[in-house]
Parts: sequence; structure tokens; C-alpha cells
Amino acid sequence: MNNRPRKVSADDDVETKAMGAEASSPKKEPRDAAPAKPYRLATAIAGVFALYVAHDALQERAFRTKGFTFGWFMTLVEIVVVSVCAAALEWGTPPDENMAADDLKTVHRCVAALAFCLATSQGTGSAALNYVHYPVKVAFKSSKLVPTMLFGIVLTRKKFSGLEYAAALLMCAALAGLSLADYRASSTAEANNQPLGCALLTAAVFADALVPNLQEKCLKELKYPVGRMIVYSNTGCALLVFAYCWSTGELARAVPWCLAHHEASAL
Repeated sequence: MNNRPRKVSADDDVETKAMGAEASSPKKEPRDAAPAKPYRLATAIAGVFALYVAHDALQERAFRTKGFTFGWFMTLVEIVVVSVCAAALEWGTPPDENMAADDLKTVHRCVAALAFCLATSQGTGSAALNYVHYPVKVAFKSSKLVPTMLFGIVLTRKKFSGLEYAAALLMCAALAGLSLADYRASSTAEANNQPLGCALLTAAVFADALVPNLQEKCLKELKYPVGRMIVYSNTGCALLVFAYCWSTGELARAVPWCLAHHEASAL
């Protein structure tokens, strides 16, 4: 057996130096995605506000139509449209193959809870318009900050400043004042129904406050794609609202009414 050391050639020496240089050189980190341009962000924000204003104006006009009392059916139509549009945008995306089984189960539970909260928020908020005036609904929806802070403290251990607590208290005071003013300005029948409307709006606000916390868990903690979350949560929401409309008979009443009132149906 030959134990003589092998002579190191010039090629071996060059290769060794190259490997050492490669090991000592720092690895290039991938560049972060470029931030969104300001004008695009401003356009998106303006579009969201414009569409919200148009949505609320059309909703108020629909409930002012004589004979229209189908808040849950209106919610069903809205959620179905959102689900179809979201599914069209997500068409062709690959399935959830890269997630662990335990994480995928957690995502499914989170999306199911999100669908339930969306159905409760949208349905009770629309049904409340049968008992309260539209400004009261807007005021209740605007006070979502208060239960969102409560759920943030309990669920995600968030901390808020004294200024934020003061803003929440002022919002509660303004909401109480507006509700009292609407109660005094209403007729006797409307005043008697207002507590039910406020109870429905309270349920809507608390359910709506859970939505951002659940979305944050899906997107940030579990790294679930936002488009897929929108599709699955809104599809589940549509199924829940459809089941409610079917079981209560509202679907059977709303469809003939809409077929007989084409102008109101177009809203």
C-alpha cells in the first residue's frame, strides 16, 4: 500500500483558494419588495372610501323603499358577489401544500370563525335598519374601536396609550348622545323598536371587532395568503347567511318581492 502523500498540483491550489474565498465572502441577502408608491396607496384608500359611501347610500335608499325589510337577504346578495369576485381573482392559485398539517387545521378553524363573525356582523347590521335610523347604524359601526381594543387586550395582549383610551370614552359618549337624540325624535312605534335595533348593532359591532384579530392571526402568525383567506371566509359566510335566510323564510319572501319591484332590486 502506497502511503506517500499526493503532490498538490497548481489546479488544486487554485480550487482551494476559490472555495475559501467563496466561504469567507458574505452571502447576498434577497432584496425586499419595493414599497408601494404613494399615489397608488392614496388611490386605493380613496377608492375604498368612495365605494363605502356609495354602498351605504344605496343601502339606505333600499331600506327607505316601502315594503323592503330583507336585511339578511341583502347581506346574502352582497356576500355572494364578494365571494365570486374574490374567487375569480384567485383562480388558478396552487393548493395549500406547503403548510404543516397542524398549521392547516389551525387555519381552517380560524377561517371558520372568521366566516361566522362576518355573517353575524353583516347580517345583524343590515337587519338593524328595520328598527333604527341609518345615522345610528353609522355611529355604532364607527365605534368598533372600543370592542377592538377590548379584544386586543384579551386575545393578543396589546397595550394602548391613555390618549387612545380617552378617544374610546369620547366615542362612547358621542354614541350614547346620538342614540338618545334619535330615540326622542322617533315616533312611539319606532322608539319602542329602537332597543332591539341597538342590540342587533351591538352584536354586529362586537362580531366586527373580532374580524381584524382573526385576520391578523391568519396573515401574520400563520402566513396564510390574503386572497385565499378572503375567498374561503366569504364563501363560508355566504353559506351561513343562506342557511339563515332559508330557515327563517326570508329567502322565500324576498325573492318574489324583488321580482315584483325591479327598480328596488337594482339597488
